[in-house]
Amino acid sequence: MNKDVTCGGINLITFLMLTKNERNSIKALRHRENRRSEKLMVVEGNKGVEELLHSGFETLRIYATSGFDISIIKVLAEKKEVDIIVVSSKDMQIMSSLKSAPGVLAVGKIKEVDASVVVEKMKNIDNNGIGTILILDDLSDPGNVGTLIRTANWFGLSGVICSPKTVDVWNSKTIQSSMGSVFKIPICIASPVEVLKEFKLKTVSLDSNGENLYHSDFSPEALVIGSESHGVSADLAKACNSSWAIPGSGIAESLNAALAGAIVTAELARRSTIKEI
Repeated sequence: MNKDVTCGGINLITFLMLTKNERNSIKALRHRENRRSEKLMVVEGNKGVEELLHSGFETLRIYATSGFDISIIKVLAEKKEVDIIVVSSKDMQIMSSLKSAPGVLAVGKIKEVDASVVVEKMKNIDNNGIGTILILDDLSDPGNVGTLIRTANWFGLSGVICSPKTVDVWNSKTIQSSMGSVFKIPICIASPVEVLKEFKLKTVSLDSNGENLYHSDFSPEALVIGSESHGVSADLAKACNSSWAIPGSGIAESLNAALAGAIVTAELARRSTIKEI
């Protein structure tokens, strides 16, 4: 039997009430192994859910607490015929992986992308992008990874390749920090060393002992950013053609990985603009 409910002043029709099993299955998606086996992700917050609905990813169901404003989401969900289930604040807290549970979250299907797709886009880049791939090597912070994906999307990089040990791209915190960019740029999970060998990419890594970024005329097809604590792994560093350092005059030991990636990507974008002129 259908039940009419109200959420944020909007009349919704839910065909099923949230069951304990469904709630617990969503909670289980906090764990990477469950996301991988089910090929499902949880997207939290208005911005993330809206971006998911705008994307080519499939949204299975949306959950919202009573009284929370989801007017934009409601319109988008209706177009895609996605059910919206109204849940209690307690259920939302249980399903959410965030410290402060959002008023809305969605479950969507994960898209797996092969490295060849990212490389093909790099080789056939349009005038609005940069012919460079971002490679993330064993980064552990979801905020850094999400920000780097957002940066890559902003500057028009061809795609992102994450090592298997890099924090999961489909982690709710990574998705949130990317501000929806995970749905807008090709992302592949693969061994960076194997990708470089298979496609013979001209690659540069970030290293404090590398050549001054602004003195180098090397034009990379791939840019490697290493883990926050250990930098680029030895095997991957050997597979790269060159390394760059970001010059600085302060006394800080190093730059945050996301900030370093943004600086280098901005420089690549600047050079790309000069070439077009």
